[in-house]
Amino acid sequence: MPIPSVPIRDPKQLGELVRAVRKAQALRQDEVGRFSHSFIGDLEDGKPTAQLGKVIEVLRELGVKLRLELPAGLDAAAFNHHVRDSSMTLDSAFDTDSRK
Repeated sequence: MPIPSVPIRDPKQLGELVRAVRKAQALRQDEVGRFSHSFIGDLEDGKPTAQLGKVIEVLRELGVKLRLELPAGLDAAAFNHHVRDSSMTLDSAFDTDSRK
């Protein structure tokens, strides 16, 4: 069965999806990692200023994988030239995907 994915348009939609995933796992807000129920509540309400690092941690705690879909036709060589971490080059990203 393919892994479902959902495009994210804005913080409100991301919050709704976080809430749905959390509830589907029968977790209370205060049971998600080391985060306060206040932070989780703000995230689920779509607070646009939620700290990105914490949002990524919440997603990880819930088992959600965060991926970016790069623009079609992106020049791979130009992209790779600007990436500082060699594990994130387009070539290595495709190698990683093929091992999953």
